[in-house]
Amino acid sequence: MPDTPESRAHRAALEAAFGPALREAAGARGFVETFEHDGDPAEPARLVAQVASPGEPSRRATLLFLHGKGGFAAEWRRDAVRALKLGYNVVVPQLRSHAPSGGARITYGLRERNDVALLVAEATRRFRIDPRRLGLDGASYGALVALHVAADDPRVCALWLRSPFADLPAMAGRYVARATGLPPGLVSLPARLYVAWVERSAGLPLAALDPLRAARRVLCPAVVVHGEADELVPVEFAPPVHAALGGPKELWIVPRAGHEHHADEPSGLHAAAYARRWTAFMGSCLPPAPRPRPS
Repeated sequence: MPDTPESRAHRAALEAAFGPALREAAGARGFVETFEHDGDPAEPARLVAQVASPGEPSRRATLLFLHGKGGFAAEWRRDAVRALKLGYNVVVPQLRSHAPSGGARITYGLRERNDVALLVAEATRRFRIDPRRLGLDGASYGALVALHVAADDPRVCALWLRSPFADLPAMAGRYVARATGLPPGLVSLPARLYVAWVERSAGLPLAALDPLRAARRVLCPAVVVHGEADELVPVEFAPPVHAALGGPKELWIVPRAGHEHHADEPSGLHAAAYARRWTAFMGSCLPPAPRPRPS
């Protein structure tokens, strides 16, 4: 999303509403807390996350929501509220290099996978969540991070991937094409050369961060959701990710929908169908605990 006064005002409004929405959904016996934790010590960063629960978090499954590049935690309001009302704990971080979290750069999963592992460990220590009952929901770049986390951690029980991309150099070419207005085919080779230069100069082993390589190591149930009209991450990226996944899987190409956390996102354009599918999938993998009864 471009950085404009309108986009900044939109973000501010979403952020102002996020905490109150979580508190209402958590209920009288629940809680909402913002906390900080250390990220991957290989590139130290102090990171910020929010956790919410309807109460008795150790009894509940936990859903972790990972935003996209340039995104932010409050974009997950609708999904986090739904999860809380169903009886899940929710954890919503600001990924590194996304304020208010620190970190000089995003690393496309190289450091973020460890950031998330440390976040889960800290949430387990602070709030007594059960790390053996964990589901991930990631959008775009957040879906790449979720893929790597699920590949590394066999305790992940459910993986919901929104607008994932299958090829980092190809995505670099898409960004260049959008920025310059040139045809993707014309910028493909320069973009790939640029990615190779970034690998050498910045020490980012992007080849090792191949989304398909990670997907092959994911054995938990997974759903790949992609908007048919996604102009940021083309829909043709979805089938290779789906095909590479190593466990039970489903591919849902959503008609007429665009990129996640944009105005025409699948979860907004087809809200009722999306909520039904998401709820059924998470419930089949991670049955939520009942909410505490009012005293």
